[in-house]
Amino acid sequence: MAACGDGTDAEFDALVVATTAPDWLIERAGDATTTFEVSERSYNLSARNVGLPARIRFADGDEVFEAFFDIEMGLGPDFNANSCTSCHVNNGRQQFPVETGTVGIGPVVHVSAPGAAVDEAPFDLPGFGTRLQTATVDGSQPEARVEVAWETIEGTYPDGTPYELRRPVVSAVGLAGDLPADAQLSLRIPPQVAGPGLLEYVPAEDIVAAADPDDADGDGISGTVNYVGDGRIGRHGWKADTPDLVHQSASALAEDIGIGTSLIPVNGAIELSDEELADLAFYVEALAIPAGRDVEDPEVIRGANLFTAIGCADCHTPTQRTGTTQYAELDNLLLIPFTDLLLHDMGPGLDDGRSVYGASGSEWRTAPLWGIGLLDTVNGHTPLLHDGRARSIEEAILWHGGEAQHVTDAFMSLSAEDRTALLRFVASR
Repeated sequence: MAACGDGTDAEFDALVVATTAPDWLIERAGDATTTFEVSERSYNLSARNVGLPARIRFADGDEVFEAFFDIEMGLGPDFNANSCTSCHVNNGRQQFPVETGTVGIGPVVHVSAPGAAVDEAPFDLPGFGTRLQTATVDGSQPEARVEVAWETIEGTYPDGTPYELRRPVVSAVGLAGDLPADAQLSLRIPPQVAGPGLLEYVPAEDIVAAADPDDADGDGISGTVNYVGDGRIGRHGWKADTPDLVHQSASALAEDIGIGTSLIPVNGAIELSDEELADLAFYVEALAIPAGRDVEDPEVIRGANLFTAIGCADCHTPTQRTGTTQYAELDNLLLIPFTDLLLHDMGPGLDDGRSVYGASGSEWRTAPLWGIGLLDTVNGHTPLLHDGRARSIEEAILWHGGEAQHVTDAFMSLSAEDRTALLRFVASR
């Protein structure tokens, strides 16, 4: 890990970084799957290198993803949205940023009983499941009404530059039944869809090898694997609480749309076949990865080197590689996702009080960064972190605490010019 010292102004004003680009600063973030599309469709295209059989299956999965379910198709009886694309607009995030007031379509609120042990499943609230449902098919009272307000926090960089952060205050009122006052509530925004698919194929042994749960190397970082359910490695979701995209898709279908599968029936019903579920998961797996941009720009190069120098790359690992997949075109690809797929303690500021398998309330999976700079192009807004509290990359960095506190301190101690370069680099992904 790069030495960060005590984070004093003098140290980082004099920080010297390489002027040549790191070998991972390349355009093809998804290897041969990469798309160079820069538009609302940046997250929508199939992997550029797959052949006709995979493209046909991709189209079949897209049909499920784009479907608007109704009562005849199994919608409900409680739900948050009636399609995948309602929450993942243009395969990105919700249509609108989360503002003060009633939570609409897109964000969801995860809920669980208070005081649940970290490693005890299920992680739900009896009578409510794992998500609060805000709509019904027959117009009756839904499970709950969810409201969000925002608290602002003001701060100042060591050089005197002011900044403002915000955090959500979530409240819910049970409408169809009493919601315990001490229920654990956690606002979650939908992640972009382009990206998780190829991470499905990072070999488990590579993820395990990167873990350091006891911080044996003494660098202050203790990334851990979240073993879920039957002992498989969790790699998807904000807390790495799902082992694969079939299970993640089944969970979203059941909890958010009310569509049952053989993995998770809804009220005993199975409304989507195993083949359709598998095609839906493959659709996500075979999405093209957006290319990095401006890789020859001197400011982006400096930002990339600063990203490594102050320690960001110690968790946002630049490279991964796929193993054996369903289609040869996706085998052994060099990926540039900027994640180690591990859990890290992000400190009290991001603690939602809700544990899932091995993840405590303050532990979160390292979020991939590929495609992050296109969020505004795709969705018209840039909500970051699990609850959308960060309105910019800068705000997201400033919320990093716990194992990442020394990196945040280092970022704050950079000169304004170097902070701009680092942010420019991340936005080029």
